[in-house]
Amino acid sequence: MKKLNELLLSRLGPAITGGVVGALAAVLVYFGNPGNMGICVACFTRDIAGALGLHRAGVVQYLRPEIPGFILGAFLSAFLAKEYRPRSGSSPVIRFFLGFFAMIGALIFLGCPWRAYARLAGGDWTALARIARLIVGVGIDIIFLWCGSNLGKAEKSPPWAGSTFV
Repeated sequence: MKKLNELLLSRLGPAITGGVVGALAAVLVYFGNPGNMGICVACFTRDIAGALGLHRAGVVQYLRPEIPGFILGAFLSAFLAKEYRPRSGSSPVIRFFLGFFAMIGALIFLGCPWRAYARLAGGDWTALARIARLIVGVGIDIIFLWCGSNLGKAEKSPPWAGSTFV
């Protein structure tokens, strides 16, 4: 396990992770996910909201198994590796609205990074514009960080707080 951590934290780590996620996205497409999606957390969340009756667009009303799989997999891997340490951030209202607007942007502009790269891999050249917008957004965020924007330090939470999401 220690060698795997060292490998994933090395310079090759992001390339290995990207390759694994890309391969898994292709497997999901093979087994029935839409070809322009593969893995898209924003789209999967929209689909779950539809399955729960929160919107009426019938095409995207599906209880996706991937999101519970991500949550349970992350929880179990942290718990089994004895690395389960729940933390909570400061400024929860600001964090909520930042996440809310990020999801809206991802759904309106198809800006989820995974979906943009999956579309590009499928031959959709309009994904380049989406990736460019993503890079611009990250650049703007970096400028905010350089100017001292900070939402505060994450603090320890009681163990039950981390398991409420599971």
